[in-house]
Order: sequence, then structure tokens, then C-alpha cells
Amino acid sequence: MKKKKNILVCPLDWGLGHATRMVPVVEMLEQKGAHVVIAADKRPLAFLRQRFPRTAYVRFPGFVPAYPEKGPMAWSMAKSFPRMLREAKKANALLQEMVAAKKIDLIISDNRYEMYSQKVPSVFVTHQLNIQTAGWQKLANPLINKTINGYISNYRELWVPDLPGEESLSGRLSHPVKIPTDNVHFIGHLSRFSNVQAKNPAEPVELLILISGPEPQRSLLEEMLTKQALLSKRKTIILQGKPEAKGTLKIKNVQIIPHLPDPKLAALIQTAEIVVSRPGYSTLMDLAVFGKKAVFIPTPGQTEQEYLARRLFKQGIAFSEKQNEFNLAGALRKAKEFSGLAQSKHSATLENRINLLLA
Repeated sequence: MKKKKNILVCPLDWGLGHATRMVPVVEMLEQKGAHVVIAADKRPLAFLRQRFPRTAYVRFPGFVPAYPEKGPMAWSMAKSFPRMLREAKKANALLQEMVAAKKIDLIISDNRYEMYSQKVPSVFVTHQLNIQTAGWQKLANPLINKTINGYISNYRELWVPDLPGEESLSGRLSHPVKIPTDNVHFIGHLSRFSNVQAKNPAEPVELLILISGPEPQRSLLEEMLTKQALLSKRKTIILQGKPEAKGTLKIKNVQIIPHLPDPKLAALIQTAEIVVSRPGYSTLMDLAVFGKKAVFIPTPGQTEQEYLARRLFKQGIAFSEKQNEFNLAGALRKAKEFSGLAQSKHSATLENRINLLLA
């Protein structure tokens, strides 16, 4: 009997997005007979434990920088950089112990640059090959790219969760002038809803608000949108993105829910007239499964989200507005002029790569 391979899957724990897009990867690995061990922390771990209750897991701490309430995020990240490198070194040492103790055969790391080993094949998953900066921050681009490329060179394979060329959803984020490795594979969009059978809600919802991302901006967005949704009098569901929390709250026309299983959330997205959310890349991939119309509010100072929002706005796909200028009633009117996200196309590359790694 062929021995099952032990695969360690490690998503970054800055918000839920990196964990949610590992869902189709874990699903396919288990379908192919692999023994998966999930290494995560905080909300990503809570989400993945709910999504895969029979899958093995270990609590693996990660470094989360302090996100500013005001001011540029890049400056805050720059101040955190020395500590980030120290924590990465400690995490890699802990990883080597885990590889030996759990007899790991393969590592798949989603945006955790330090989760590689020279003892077993390691795969890096990212769409962030061309970090976006603004203003004076662009001066740091050569150093940022050199540092990132140095980490990526430690991995056997690079997987980009996007399609190449004109069909790209992430644009220049995943299409730099020079890709840091020859062994790169565009594996198509990774969405937790790719294989989900939706469970229809009792009745359609006019407005679905998806709250996500790191604090304090996550809570600031929730507070602002709750007030504006109450004034709109539209039937609204606000999903807080808190898999660790329980209990729903109903205030007039607004229902606030901490978390929903994927089939129920998929049904809500399908039936909602419009979705309001951050333009995080994982959220874009999720909404693209349904070809959804949406309004986006980038996290202030988060240059990647600002780039994606601008790109979709210029393409006539989705309306977006800055958080400090956002007006829900006006945004919903303007959103009617935009086409909505194109429905995702299937790519067989992910299955091909997994078959080769497990062979």
C-alpha cells in the first residue's frame, strides 16, 4: 500500500484571505489521498478548523504588524521590518523541528516567506510579485524586491493564483517585468467557493457587506457601514469575518452575523443585489466565482487594494471610493453603471501541479 504523503499547509495570518484561498488546495490534496497538516494561528486557524474539522492542525504563530489607524501603512510596515525579520528566523527554526517531528514530505506556504525547508520540497503561493508603493515609498522598491526575491528563491516552485496575460485579475501585481524564478506556474483563481453547493437563504438580501482585514481598520469599516446601512433602510446583512465569535444581532433593517459556513455564504453572495467589501485579492477571486457586481472600499494606505480598486474602476468593472469619502447611498447609485466581475475560468494547472508533487 502506497504511503500517504504528509503535506504542511501554512497560510499567512494577516486577515482571512490567505486562509480562505487555501481551501481548494487542501480539498484537492485530501481528495488525492494526502495527509494534510494545517499550520496557522488566530482567525485563519479558527476558520480552517471549522472548514476542515477532520484535518490535522498545529497552532503556528505568525508576526502581524501594527496597522495604523491614520497615516501611511508603508511607514508602519517599515518600522516593523527588523522585528519581522527576527520573527521570521524564529518561525523557520520552529518549522525545521516540525518537519522532523511530523515527518513532513512537502510544504505549501501562502505568503509566509519564511516557511521553507532545504530538507523537503517547498512551494510558495503568492500573487504579490510586484509590491505596490506610492510617492516617496517607491524609493524602497529595489530593496523590497531584492528581499522578496531572495526568500522566494528558497522554494522549489512558485504558484501564482491567477491566469496569465489579458485574463489576469491581479494585473501587474502578479506580472512583474522579471519573475524571480523559472519554476513559476499560474494555477488559476483559488476560491473557497469553487466546489461549494450553495444553500439558498430564506429570501434574497438587498445589500451584503463583507467586513475583513486587520484591525483597527476592520472595526472602523464595520462601524461606518453599519451606520450608513441603517440610514439606507435596505435589507442588509453584515458579515463580520469573525469565525471565532458567535451570536447574531438584528438592528432594524440590518442583521449582523459573525461568520457563516461556505454554502450559506455562497448563497448570500449569489442572491444579494450587490456586495460591498474590501478589494482584497482573495475577496475578488471569491466574487468572481459568481460574476458578482460589487462596490469596493480599499483599506486606507493599503497600496495593493488601492491599485486593484483603481484598476477595476478604470476597466468599468466595479465602483470604488476612499473610506474617508465613502457614501453608501451614492455608491450604490453609481455602481449600476459598472459591469461587475467576469466569471472565473477553470484552470487545470493546480491539479496538474499537485499530481506531480504527490507522484
